[in-house]
Amino acid sequence: MHAPELIGYNVHPASDRESMLKSIGVKAIEDLFATIPSSLLLNQPLDLPARLPEWKLERRFRELSGCNQTTHEFQTFLGGGAYEHYIPETVRTIASRGEFLTAYTPYQPEMSQGTLRVLHDFQTLMAKLLGQPAVNCSVYDGATALAESSWMACRITGNKRLVVAANIWPEYQAVLETYMQGRGVELVIMPSEPTTGEIDLAAMTSLVAESPTAAVIAQSPNRYGVIESVAEITKCCHGADTLAVVSCYPISLGCLRSPGSNDTDIICCEAQPLGLELNAGGPYLGVIATRQEFELHLPGRLVGVCDNLKGEPVLALVKEEREQHVARHKATSHICSNQALLALRTSVYLATLGEQGFRRISSLCAAKARYLYDKLIAIKGIKSAKTGAFFNEFLINLPCPAGVILKMLRENQIFGGIDFSEWEPSENHRLLIAVTEVKTREDLDQFVHHFQTALNAAT
Repeated sequence: MHAPELIGYNVHPASDRESMLKSIGVKAIEDLFATIPSSLLLNQPLDLPARLPEWKLERRFRELSGCNQTTHEFQTFLGGGAYEHYIPETVRTIASRGEFLTAYTPYQPEMSQGTLRVLHDFQTLMAKLLGQPAVNCSVYDGATALAESSWMACRITGNKRLVVAANIWPEYQAVLETYMQGRGVELVIMPSEPTTGEIDLAAMTSLVAESPTAAVIAQSPNRYGVIESVAEITKCCHGADTLAVVSCYPISLGCLRSPGSNDTDIICCEAQPLGLELNAGGPYLGVIATRQEFELHLPGRLVGVCDNLKGEPVLALVKEEREQHVARHKATSHICSNQALLALRTSVYLATLGEQGFRRISSLCAAKARYLYDKLIAIKGIKSAKTGAFFNEFLINLPCPAGVILKMLRENQIFGGIDFSEWEPSENHRLLIAVTEVKTREDLDQFVHHFQTALNAAT
């Protein structure tokens, strides 16, 4: 760490730096890093380009951004937990209003009724969608929502054993493992049926019976795109005095029963499909819904109706004692902020579509995915990888490595799906394809044409 190298990136002249060092009682900037092992220190200047005038720097960034391949120029059939859906202009217009865009956490309800109304509406809408009355507002993303839901189950039951489906999204499993690693929670991985891709209910029943279990952790649709029998999973859990935790794809609930209607105890989801841009992976929005009696175990904040000093109904943060900034080391969760602006987008998206519009979007996703699936399966050499029912995402077996096909599709400005070997290295002949409402029949037929051409070239 060489002090002279800081001159180009520091607005303070040498005299200012010397004065600050003297005030805090050290002789040199290097002394501030004396406790860091020398092997970890950077002993050379940063590899940065020469300084540029602001206008030249902006030009350079535009040149670099022009190298990106995005869903604005490419047709995309990518899924894996984040999906391309159409976002009505009302969402962007309302979310960009200064009152919402610059709003801070509503600790002072007398100044924050607008923000509180948005969050209360979000809770109400998501409760109706997910099927349980108590909804937080909110956590970081779908993966942290699953991990927080799992820890909730441990706290509710006082048990530190979780049976986790092997077919949840790999990123979700990684976050779950990270969350539980330092908490002494045992994660027991539950296999899926090799043919259908669904959870093996017999194996689940056996694993839950082996030892007291806080919850079974499942996802529907799962990483194969297969829809799980949430009702059966929940029934088996309750028969063994175990909680059921299910992560779901919210758009699918326009066609499928909500997990809450199947009596699932804790439901979580990634709300990115509900009015949020893909944004190269974030920021996203995690949601958790649960029974009224488990409300106190929810992470994040809850907005409710109370009376002001005049006896008038107003909105306020009614529960936040589980947060780090309030309960400190006794907090049940260390998530102490929420995605309020993204929750606003979700509320506007759902309100704009309405129930009929939402069902229409959901049914279009399912119908268009089935159309593409049937077209692809009709191609010689293409087979379905799993027989379980799917919603808008499906896994197929190829006669050649998926990476070869995807590379040729990219040459035709198509993101063709996810090479399944990214998650399961031995499965390099499998391709996961997602379809949403924004695909026309022409788009799907063009995909089939280029797919067939690529397959012919590869085989």
